[in-house]
Amino acid sequence: MNYLSVKNIVLLVLLLPTLFLMLNLFYTLSEKPKIKDVLIPDMQNLAFDNKMDSEVVSSEITTTTFDYKVIGYSSGPDYASVILKKGNKEYVVSKGEKIEGKFELVEVGTDEIIFKNNDKLYKIKNLVGK
Repeated sequence: MNYLSVKNIVLLVLLLPTLFLMLNLFYTLSEKPKIKDVLIPDMQNLAFDNKMDSEVVSSEITTTTFDYKVIGYSSGPDYASVILKKGNKEYVVSKGEKIEGKFELVEVGTDEIIFKNNDKLYKIKNLVGK
């Protein structure tokens, strides 16, 4: 075999993978991404159907004292929330929501937090961070 035929064979062996990789590159570049819509549920309107929790709530509704301790709060012009603790349970309540179905958070301030149960207002001093 002469030098030219060896050179042509080596070039052919190198040309085949090069062509394959180039075609693969052009195919990949021509593909468009497939964008799917992701539906994220609204976290404010979630309802949980747990029989055990509903029984506990119905038995605690008869109490009319506010037995919760404020352990944290977030206050702002558009959004306000309070972290409460009762026993070994912690609750996060946003403005306008009810805790255990009976006390509605009305106002959150740096000095005072106001809850409402029917027509009664419960004003709690905010001692968090003081």
